[in-house]
Amino acid sequence: MSLKVSELSAQRDGAEIARYLRLLYAELFGPAAVLSAQDFEKALGQWAQGARPHWAFLMQDESARGVAFFTLAESFAFFAHGSYGILNELWVNPEVRSEGVGEEVIGFCVQFARQRGWERIDVSAPPDAAWDRTFAFYQKRGFTFTGRKLKILIPATPATPATPATPATPATPAGGS
Repeated sequence: MSLKVSELSAQRDGAEIARYLRLLYAELFGPAAVLSAQDFEKALGQWAQGARPHWAFLMQDESARGVAFFTLAESFAFFAHGSYGILNELWVNPEVRSEGVGEEVIGFCVQFARQRGWERIDVSAPPDAAWDRTFAFYQKRGFTFTGRKLKILIPATPATPATPATPATPATPAGGS
């Protein structure tokens, strides 16, 4: 199978990006997890502003059928020795699973990482047993378990008044005012 990867643009390819994200999220988490049109447009707008390095890619076969959709983002941490990549989303067309497409995606991501100077790529897999095969796929391609991943959802408005921790104020240099 001959495969071609194209970079998608927030400005030009929003509908196509939304289509593949719907397929991915519906499969991973069920239809209720699919982003609403409003939430998708908000996220797409943030990406289009270009404040954070983020890329979306479509892999197609020789007949121009979408066989994989994936996104990469750049983050920074001292423990990672600087900038590194995060494979945030990966969808492989069910018709071509177990045919090497995922392997090709990982190979592309590794080459992209080298071009960006990244020393690592992080990826998450859903925690339940239904996704053990996905977890094993990543491990077979060199990904290693690095620990648990947690999140906190930040509401737009606090439900109840709380006493937040006071942000640290910048230190005044010694001898300065």
